[in-house]
Amino acid sequence: MEWADGTLCSLPLDSRELFPRAESLPLPGEERVVRVHGPFLADGRVPFWALFEPALAALNGLDEYPELMRNCALTACTPLAVLARGSGYAWLRVRVEELTKLLEAADRIPPSAAGSVEDLLPPDGARMTSSQDASGGLRYYEWSIQSNIGRWAVCTDDEHGMAVLLYGEWAFDQDDVALGHRPLSPSETALLRAAWPDPRPGRSG
Repeated sequence: MEWADGTLCSLPLDSRELFPRAESLPLPGEERVVRVHGPFLADGRVPFWALFEPALAALNGLDEYPELMRNCALTACTPLAVLARGSGYAWLRVRVEELTKLLEAADRIPPSAAGSVEDLLPPDGARMTSSQDASGGLRYYEWSIQSNIGRWAVCTDDEHGMAVLLYGEWAFDQDDVALGHRPLSPSETALLRAAWPDPRPGRSG
């Protein structure tokens, strides 16, 4: 989902046309204009959850702007109206019902040991690219294969160890994100560090 800023006067009907993106976090009670891409499923006026990233991160990636990780959040939005439709996408007016900031996840969400770190580890292969970056106690990891499938995560990395707060996986017709609090065991942390041995930001492929 793409968030427009408040200065958007007309809705671009060409999916390739650029438009002003939102820089500031949406607040509960606000109404915002967003663009969603199919397949998109929402149950009438029941809130759905969506990721908010500031404009530069949404356009270029968190690996390019790691300092914006702390400004990401998961939002619960109620669809109010369909403003326009295009081929494979629609413009909606939504009301923000709830907001959980990334930095609040560890305090608001109980820790869980569910899931595995295996999917986050980059697979072997010459056509795989990976990147990492860090800022303010947060670390970003990402890998993709020929821009067809990919995984990414934002983790805390401090004296208490590592924990996954934000996890995403995407493919050609899928883009899923989960916010949580998944502390990593020492062995899982070692696996993650071994997969990205260079602490400096960069790409490999």
